[in-house]
Amino acid sequence: MANLENEFILIAGSISKTTEKASIDLAHDFTRAVTKSVLAANGGLVVYLAGLPVNEDGDALTFDWTVAYEAEKLLADYAPAHQLKIVTSQLAMQNKMTLEQRTLIRRLSAENYAQIVYIEDDMVTGGYIGDEQVEVATAMIAVGGGKGVSDRARKLRRRKLPVLPFDLQLGGFSEDGEGALALRANFFREPLTMFPFTGEQVKGRLDSMSLQEPIYGLDKIADLSVGLFQAESEAREAARSPDLLVITAIAIELAAARKVFGITEDIPTRHTTHGVQYWPVTIQRADGPLSCVVASLGNPGNVNASSITSILLSELKPKKVLMMGIAGGRRKKLSLGEVILSERVVYYEGGAAHAGGTIARRPEMQRPGLSTQQDLNTYFATESLPARLLERADQLGFSMPPESKAGEVAARLMVSPATIASGELLIRDPEVFEGFQRIHEKALVAEMEAYGVFDACDKQEVPVLVVRGISDYGDITKDNAFHKIASEAAAIVTLDYATHGWSRRI
Repeated sequence: MANLENEFILIAGSISKTTEKASIDLAHDFTRAVTKSVLAANGGLVVYLAGLPVNEDGDALTFDWTVAYEAEKLLADYAPAHQLKIVTSQLAMQNKMTLEQRTLIRRLSAENYAQIVYIEDDMVTGGYIGDEQVEVATAMIAVGGGKGVSDRARKLRRRKLPVLPFDLQLGGFSEDGEGALALRANFFREPLTMFPFTGEQVKGRLDSMSLQEPIYGLDKIADLSVGLFQAESEAREAARSPDLLVITAIAIELAAARKVFGITEDIPTRHTTHGVQYWPVTIQRADGPLSCVVASLGNPGNVNASSITSILLSELKPKKVLMMGIAGGRRKKLSLGEVILSERVVYYEGGAAHAGGTIARRPEMQRPGLSTQQDLNTYFATESLPARLLERADQLGFSMPPESKAGEVAARLMVSPATIASGELLIRDPEVFEGFQRIHEKALVAEMEAYGVFDACDKQEVPVLVVRGISDYGDITKDNAFHKIASEAAAIVTLDYATHGWSRRI
């Protein structure tokens, strides 16, 4: 069932005096259907109530009173929750409304079904009314109208709130613009300016939701509209301060993350203000959904990793971070396709150049915080871990190849803790790899981004863990053959750890 709790929809529009009655009736019937669908979804509606403009036959040429009358009929079925926000003025109440209309407003307010927002009498202008409506609205449906509709849409779009325009040819009461029709044309050109998070998907639904040439009944179109607003709201929430940020470095790692996390090609790419791409996704956990964002550094290297991670942390403000991807592993210590979780990260590049050309190593080391260490211990102590990984692998059609010319292959998807040596070298020399043991005897993994990510997270006090799939042994056998397998193995473990490993405490 749809849920628009804390969302308030503004139905903006008007009708020309010359519009045919069939179209007028259709517009009001649709308004009633939307009102019913929004209230059923625990949402609210925003209206401006003053006089009611009509044509020569007495047909209403705006929709606000249609919403109010329909809401009055329906609200008896709901607990009082201020589901109507009524913008009006004392002058309009006294001079432009009937006694019946004033009584309706006051009764709804007294019973807590409506909240009244009064405009000062000397401020009652079209622009100021629009400002007040937009101030309390979180989304807008546009039907007919002219400049007033366009102005309200512009103000909502500045706040990055959704505007859903319909194609019913109604003209406008003031005959001063194309209103909803112009907005609809713009939707096809720039969908993300109308629905900032789900615009591409909504664009694909617009034709099937036509009012001018309908293929669905009005009730279904209204329900579909509510569903679009809910999807936009959920996507907005997923992109706002996510519970978890998953970072990848190179394209094959990003592809694996998108596959395992279910980020299909029709899910639009988001961008930070600095242009860093990311994709929101929701992870279902036993204790409730976990909002997650998957992002990519774009290039390898600790300097780049620290810079891009800092941007993502500052703009998205995630509660926790998982860095996932591929790495080299020590031969005879780790198998190809095996996955490790970082118990510590050693930055091996630090050093001092002394007289005579002597280089003294000065490595730096980062460890996960205490809460993350506790989570790691619990994760590895869980008996269901091997079975869960196998089940996830089977669901995705993932399997380890039986052998590789490069060396030993893991018999199955498996994960263990390990120490990572992180620096700027692409390792193809086993002696260099062996040399990392002189820096830290437990260094079994070599890669190029973990320290940068750890350093950025440490500075902003965000818990972080690195997940690496072993793709090579850092020697002459190193090639790209195992990159896809190792990336997908790391992604499966990342998703499993996000679901069952990290606790929700901050």
